[in-house]
Amino acid sequence: MSEQQTPTWVDDVRAALAFNAAAEHTALITLRDVLLDDASRTPEQALAAARILLAAHARELAADAAEHRSAVNEDMRGNRARVNTCHGMRLAELRITRHANRLDEQS
Repeated sequence: MSEQQTPTWVDDVRAALAFNAAAEHTALITLRDVLLDDASRTPEQALAAARILLAAHARELAADAAEHRSAVNEDMRGNRARVNTCHGMRLAELRITRHANRLDEQS
């Protein structure tokens, strides 16, 4: 397969992610769809797809960290433990998002 086909494969995976966006576990459902696709792909194309799917999953984890931070912030107003927990969750969210962005850049 030529390198010209790689962007199409990347676009297909991104389109599948967009199609499954309403699913509870978007990255997992899309991974299932990609694994069930019987089209022949090169190792480079498979690696690009893996990076895209891992980036999507990392963004799901970052969103979960943000949601947890928000919930803790509401439940523990004025509490020092809340401040520390929220700060830690924000750092985790940022690190996971940075990782997802690096994966996207590589694909």
